[in-house]
Amino acid sequence: MSKDQLYQNAVDREAEKLLTVSKEFLLNISDCGSFRSTIEDKEIHIAFWHWKFDNGSHHIVFIAQRNVFLFLYRKYLAGVKLENDEIQALSPSELGCYD
Repeated sequence: MSKDQLYQNAVDREAEKLLTVSKEFLLNISDCGSFRSTIEDKEIHIAFWHWKFDNGSHHIVFIAQRNVFLFLYRKYLAGVKLENDEIQALSPSELGCYD
């Protein structure tokens, strides 16, 4: 598996965990934070943001990034949304707003 796939899988796993939680749990997630994960015995950081919109919807986005060369890096995103009392994965176009 490539490094890109490993990083993407790491953020995807975090988003998938939220697909099974209750609405109340999701609403109580803090506005932002970060935590550590491990890929091939290397520690990485995954950050998250909880966006709350005026229409009552919520987006929680997970982001990891990997240095590729000097100042160049790649971002990996995954997330969930709460709309109409239903928790769903964010679409690629919705995730693109956070890139």
